[in-house]
Amino acid sequence: MGIRAGRSGVLRLAAATFGAAAAVAVLAALLSRLYVYGADGPITNPTDFRAFYCGGAALARGANPYRVEPLRSCERETLAQSGLHMDERHVLPAPFPPYALLAFAAFSVLPFRTATEIWLALDLLALAACVACVARLSALRPTLVAPAFVASAGFASLVIGQVVPLVLAALVYAALCARRGDGAGAALAVTVASLEPHLALPAWCGLLLFVPRARVPLACAAAFLVAASLAAGPALNVEYLTQIVPEHARSELYNFAAQYSLSALLVTLGAAANVALRLGSLSYLVALAGGLWLGNLLRRRFDDPAFAVVTPVASVLLGGPFLHGHQLAAALPLGLMLVGRLQPRTPLYVATVAAVCALAVPWESLAESSLVADRLPPRTAAQAGPHLRVPAPDEPLERSYTAFMDAYAERSDPRTLAEQFATKLPTWYGLIVVLIAARALGSGRRAIRAA
Repeated sequence: MGIRAGRSGVLRLAAATFGAAAAVAVLAALLSRLYVYGADGPITNPTDFRAFYCGGAALARGANPYRVEPLRSCERETLAQSGLHMDERHVLPAPFPPYALLAFAAFSVLPFRTATEIWLALDLLALAACVACVARLSALRPTLVAPAFVASAGFASLVIGQVVPLVLAALVYAALCARRGDGAGAALAVTVASLEPHLALPAWCGLLLFVPRARVPLACAAAFLVAASLAAGPALNVEYLTQIVPEHARSELYNFAAQYSLSALLVTLGAAANVALRLGSLSYLVALAGGLWLGNLLRRRFDDPAFAVVTPVASVLLGGPFLHGHQLAAALPLGLMLVGRLQPRTPLYVATVAAVCALAVPWESLAESSLVADRLPPRTAAQAGPHLRVPAPDEPLERSYTAFMDAYAERSDPRTLAEQFATKLPTWYGLIVVLIAARALGSGRRAIRAA
């Protein structure tokens, strides 16, 4: 019986893998129709994926993916293939750990256009998987769940080729596995989610502390990631931990328009850069500890280990040293799970639904879109950027990127500081209310939906 069950599981896995590969191939063929030569788009110029692709290509060639070259040459070439031109001063970094760049090295064997089509197809499939998993986690209809993720993790991520849809799908699948008691499945899922370490770490901690069946698989997964990283060279790992992580946190410190981090907010309010970074990093640790405590409360209240995965992930989004708008979609699984548990028509239910709606709208992406930006008056501030030098080939990429962002970020946004604050207020409201609702439910003082 055990052998048959094992064979059945292998066959199901093989069928699922084949089905997913076929779906990716079909989607990639359909998405190729989005290609418009000479125009920006999710196939011609997915900006973030371009950097990830070139970082993986550098690693595959044995070069340092954290230097200006060969990334600048690669990014220039990929843009030229679509009839686009590159500002030689603006080389995008790939600030991922070596094990993540190894995953993108697999894409680098493909032509850039083919790689972007496949990546977009994977992101779309990940969104569908995310909706399916959260619908089961929350007991809400997929038709109610889908709009939230299509708007937040979809609109905000697909055009730039972000990893967020894939990471989010992995995180919610890990939560579903935790609920089922499948520790190995949960560990495998958070390993995939580790493409974004600061989003995956809270889920790793939640599983390690509150899902005993996941501990041994997590140890094996951690050993695999360490081995994969070391295969790229010990020196590269040291550079990532000691230079890339702190320098990338600093890189957009003065780019409040595109940042939701506590560090960027503090600098905008007048704090010194080093103080803001320390407080931002401390806030991440405090939020992580608070999210683990809160997730355990909900886990015990509802006898559902899934809360131990999604709650700390949502919690760390309130603060931190570096945070972009597209990553805030990671708070939606907790919000929707709470909506599925709360008694309808109560004040807390109404407030939580409003919070989920606020989180679902990618306010920053909308503000940056031509629909809004083209209708705002241009900024009249002096432009210091044109005097920025072209970085040297062996220069650390994060430093040249930081110099470019410092020179251009604040001046390129047409919104006033007050308008930038106003854009972020709905998202901050959503995060705070979701965490308040989680605390209220976890304490057992609020009515919940009848089972």
